[in-house]
Amino acid sequence: MKDFLLFAAGLGMLLVGGRVLVSAAVDIAQRFGVPTLLIGLTLVAWGTSAPELAFNLTSAIKGKPDLVLGNVVGASICNMGLVLGVAALIAPLAVQAQIVRREIPLMIGMFFLMLATSLSVDLQHAAGGRLEPLILIAAFGAYSAVAIRAGLRTRTADKPLEIQTTENSIVGRVRPLWMALVLAIVGMALLSVGGSIGSDAAGGIAVGLGLSPRVVGLTVVAIGTTMPELITSIIAIRKGQADLAVGNVAGSCLFNIGAIFALCGIVAPAPPTPDALPSIVAMCVLGLMLIPMSRTHNRHISRIEGAVLILVQVSFITYELLRK
Repeated sequence: MKDFLLFAAGLGMLLVGGRVLVSAAVDIAQRFGVPTLLIGLTLVAWGTSAPELAFNLTSAIKGKPDLVLGNVVGASICNMGLVLGVAALIAPLAVQAQIVRREIPLMIGMFFLMLATSLSVDLQHAAGGRLEPLILIAAFGAYSAVAIRAGLRTRTADKPLEIQTTENSIVGRVRPLWMALVLAIVGMALLSVGGSIGSDAAGGIAVGLGLSPRVVGLTVVAIGTTMPELITSIIAIRKGQADLAVGNVAGSCLFNIGAIFALCGIVAPAPPTPDALPSIVAMCVLGLMLIPMSRTHNRHISRIEGAVLILVQVSFITYELLRK
């Protein structure tokens, strides 16, 4: 019970910290006229993934690689299954050609690199176990540079480089710049403390329930740390910003694998093992499902497809809990 209470407290800090950081990041971005899709792919995606980053870096430093792998893979599955599924149920999601052409293929490529590493002993030991993380972080860095550059090029004529004064933020009224910066610092502090508390408590829960840390990371922790993405996407849909919702999911998956998993792998090398194969395969399957979904129904993810994504998510969690 103590571990559950501590985990709830840590998760609460992660959720509040992520929400505060996202709110501040979007305010800063909108004040500089950054396109909505770019905000979703970068600042919002990175901000809503900040709970995973804080949690997993702490876990890696504390020598819990199974928890890291479980959370990273589980969070990516939750993003595609739960978050995208719920968002599509609320309203069919338009998918821009840019995401179909660039983000989805790169995301799937990262997924299959993890799959190949889990199957190959040679890849697991290459460069002291750091080859895969180095490839992932290099790919993510290159992608981020290209995405930001391309996004800024699409800046419309009515959104010049100087600070904007619009009052219509995705999270409400745009705050003064100094306030947004203060909130960003507060959000990062909450994420740091919440990540440490949550990591220790999750390990205790795993022991108490007789579950492996990997399963706890795939289920309880993954769903908990994905709540900022879910909340942000629902808000975006309700405010008519589907670009931000879809970009948030794609960007979060890329950030989970290309930044979080890669950074943790560099700090404490722990390549995927065959035991993690079913969950990585499920992640790859969901990624592949997004290809036809994003190209059909006039390039919209329909409500029926959203229901299918949620069904896959529920089936995956059930399977993992039963096999332990």
